[in-house]
Amino acid sequence: MNVERVRAIGARKFASLRRDKRMFGFIVLMPALQIFLFGIAIGQTPHDLDFGFIDDSDGSLDGLETGLRASDALIVHDYESVEHARAAIEEGEMWGALVLTSDARLEIHLDNSNQQVTNTILVEVRNAMEGALAEKGASLPVEIADPVFGERDPSFINFLAPGIITLVCFMFSVILTSIAFVGERYDGTLDRVFAAGTRPSEVLLGHMGAFSTILIGQVLVVIGISVYGFDIPVNGNPVLLFLLALVLGWAAMCLGLLVSSKAKSEFQAMQLNMPILFPVLLLSGILWPVEALPGWIQPVSYSLPTTWAAEAFRSIMIRGWGLESTGILTAFAFNAAFALVMLGIAIRTLRVRE
Repeated sequence: MNVERVRAIGARKFASLRRDKRMFGFIVLMPALQIFLFGIAIGQTPHDLDFGFIDDSDGSLDGLETGLRASDALIVHDYESVEHARAAIEEGEMWGALVLTSDARLEIHLDNSNQQVTNTILVEVRNAMEGALAEKGASLPVEIADPVFGERDPSFINFLAPGIITLVCFMFSVILTSIAFVGERYDGTLDRVFAAGTRPSEVLLGHMGAFSTILIGQVLVVIGISVYGFDIPVNGNPVLLFLLALVLGWAAMCLGLLVSSKAKSEFQAMQLNMPILFPVLLLSGILWPVEALPGWIQPVSYSLPTTWAAEAFRSIMIRGWGLESTGILTAFAFNAAFALVMLGIAIRTLRVRE
């Protein structure tokens, strides 16, 4: 392998990407826009939820209503009876209602059509109940201790953000490199490169070198927006987070180069990307835990590099773990092995086409 040829191919590819303003905008702006839209649209705590309150008690828990009205998530409305409150819920005017019965029991009526809203209401009711009992020197019979990892009342975005970082780094690396050879094959550049005696491995490594400089910028932008734009905690080593994102990006690049070696047009390359990106989105634990998937499909999930990366990102960001964790070491090893296998197949495919 000739290192100078690899460097020359990488420099030529990077120069062509830099001259293409639309491609440069796609590479730099789209990841930032996507992580920003995910951050504001998904994972935030619902607020301004209309909620009814009926007090049929003797006033022994006056602090409960005070706690509910102090909540930023709820807008509390007084109702005279359960029937009126349930009618309002049926009309879509409220998300739920709390009845404080004459024997000091709590009775909650909910519009249970939205799990996130329901969970938010239950958390607010629990917090208000704890506050009301604390005023009287009492407490709930169940005590929730401080969590080992994460916050006492975690936001869904804290779970979602590591998965979105995984998705953005993987998706854009695949899309970017999956069209790497299509234009060059169409205008004959790739044939001339091979005619000059350049090996397929040198071509692929040169392209990876050019795309790696872009990948570094993308990873910095995505992590920066997540941490500083949406205040996502990073309790572990940020350098380790950055390095794992790079390894994930390289694995995606090698997969994209394999797709590019198989595709005959940009449209065909995008067609080949679809069966890859949808399983990554749905099966990698990005939007929902892998443990919730049916047992028969979980092996497919664990065969994806993004599954290991997403869980390792959460371990670094939320748990504060480092390389002493087997899961994080496995994520690095699995993504590196995946990259080598995809790169090897891509080299073999290009050699056959050569």
